[in-house]
Amino acid sequence: MPLSRYFVCMLVVTALTGCDQVNEMLNKQQANGKAIGAACRHSGRALEDCFSRNPRVAKSDIFSGWKEMNEYMLARKMEVVPSAEQCTPTTDDKKTAAAQQHNTSAASAAAKSSAD
Repeated sequence: MPLSRYFVCMLVVTALTGCDQVNEMLNKQQANGKAIGAACRHSGRALEDCFSRNPRVAKSDIFSGWKEMNEYMLARKMEVVPSAEQCTPTTDDKKTAAAQQHNTSAASAAAKSSAD
């Protein structure tokens, strides 16, 4: 009889250890959702954009992270930091900048030749 009690106790302890691992995994997913929401708010993205960019993450987790970051930024009067994706110039901007640089270098070359 004592051996069966020992076996049952070990079985219960093993099962409870598994519950902790499951809870940890669920909390990790929730923490990831909050981090995504906070990052979206910090970069100035709309809440709907965050939802559409992260369809696998629970909307409630994204919203709670977004809301926490919003309150944090308002309390500390922080400005939005645009993401690198928002800061990269488009191909049209690159073409315009290259044309302006070419025109500027051509004009300075002409000015140098006329000065000589």
